[in-house]
Amino acid sequence: MRIRRITCIQLSGEYPDFCYRLVMPDYGMPFIGTVLAEAGYDVRVYMEHVKPPDWQRIAESDLVCFSTLSAGADKTRQLAEKIRRSLGVPIIIGGTHASYFPESCLEFCDYVVFGEGDETILELIDTLNRGGDVSSVHGIAFREGDRVRRTPSRQGPKAFETVPDFSLIDGYKKMSVLDMLLQRKVPLLTVQSSRGCQFKCTFCIVNTMFEAGYRKRDVESVIRDLRDKRQYGRELLFVDNDFAAIRPYTKKLLARMVEEDLGFDILVLTRVEVARDDELLALMRRAGVSQIYQGYESVQPETLVGYDKKQTLEKIVAAVDKLHSYGFRISGSFVVGADTDTLDTIDRTVQFVLDQQLTIAYFFPIWGHYPEQIRGYEAIVPWYRSIFRAWKYCDGNFVTHFPLNLRPSQLQRALIDAHARVFSAGRVVDSLRRRKYADAKEKLAHRYMWWTISHGLRHYIPFLEELEDGVYDAADHLRQDVLIERVRRDGWWTFKDGNRAIETLGLSPLELPVARENNITCVPPVLEAAR
Repeated sequence: MRIRRITCIQLSGEYPDFCYRLVMPDYGMPFIGTVLAEAGYDVRVYMEHVKPPDWQRIAESDLVCFSTLSAGADKTRQLAEKIRRSLGVPIIIGGTHASYFPESCLEFCDYVVFGEGDETILELIDTLNRGGDVSSVHGIAFREGDRVRRTPSRQGPKAFETVPDFSLIDGYKKMSVLDMLLQRKVPLLTVQSSRGCQFKCTFCIVNTMFEAGYRKRDVESVIRDLRDKRQYGRELLFVDNDFAAIRPYTKKLLARMVEEDLGFDILVLTRVEVARDDELLALMRRAGVSQIYQGYESVQPETLVGYDKKQTLEKIVAAVDKLHSYGFRISGSFVVGADTDTLDTIDRTVQFVLDQQLTIAYFFPIWGHYPEQIRGYEAIVPWYRSIFRAWKYCDGNFVTHFPLNLRPSQLQRALIDAHARVFSAGRVVDSLRRRKYADAKEKLAHRYMWWTISHGLRHYIPFLEELEDGVYDAADHLRQDVLIERVRRDGWWTFKDGNRAIETLGLSPLELPVARENNITCVPPVLEAAR
């Protein structure tokens, strides 16, 4: 085998989500493509929302690399199977979905790369070119006969200074106003200054995907990246999970951004702690940061503790007030459907968003079926309470579990109604009345997107109603004993791919019921822990 020409592909989900009107190169695939190109390979990257992959290019390739999220897994499988059937080209798959579900992916690919692939992909391809033993490559999975073999894990690199080359993305260019009108899409550039997160929220995948922990990138490397990306536009997202986690570093970076004066309009993701530092907030504004996205997750104190968020409702309110005083637009996200949540919880969450005058709010149901290594490969929702119809429903908007204190169909309807209230015409008018024109524009755009997104969710509700029939009492509490008995008899709707790791890793098989202490949605006994 001699690999010289490599095609990298990332396919979109099948249902629209809040990114479907963005031309936004996901950071991972262009980064890996650049790493390969700098190593001397002939690389072309295809991001489906920019341009679908070209079959002729695939046919001329020596290797195809996919990166996939769960929502795009079925489409990835279809294309990978076509490549195998028609071309016999070797296939490597990475990304979140493959990192959690390698057994499933190896049904239609040759190798899976776990987590951060910067170093792994280079070593794997070099080993294949030399005809070496791939079992010596850490951080991969592959098949040996009928058995799936995982090699020892690989910590991510301490330094990641590569500037992703967006020219490798076929069809990618700076969008003109006419392009935006014709495509009905807007551009959003991506840049990274850190990897990982110092916190361990129980519903979040970051600590599994970034085993090496929280690391910052060299400031001058970030500046080179920003200079390069300016040729494509000015709307920019820092994809860091916590942009301001190390404040001295962040201040140094922001000061350099002020010096460069590149004219970006920037969105960053931060925790509420950022509001404690006025010097930092002032620097962020001077550097072009106009919008902040924060994961508030819940207004229910018990749920915040169950999520291990290390924040309280009082801290959230204080952060919102401080950020508003500096003129930031605020986007907040909420994860709902915990065992401590009810319909009243969701209603109070929406009212909180309206009272706090957040620019945008997102309400996501728990997708709790990732087998987490730090919990002995248990998922955060007991598998007998899982709901799985197909991968395309795993995009963060569809309800995929049986909540304890409300029915799945009730949760799905509540999420639809919550977004409709936050993006209502009345809220757009209210923003205009307060002369918050950027807020009004954002709400109007999201109103249009949600109208499209909600169609698929409404068609999904009858499926949920059929499953939940008979397993809830008159007060809408889950009858777990009834559900467990149904799962024992059949359970065709349960999510099983997460349990396949049990066989691969030689762990004890899951039994019914799974111990409740493994479920993050159960309330820990000490509520003072977050204060």
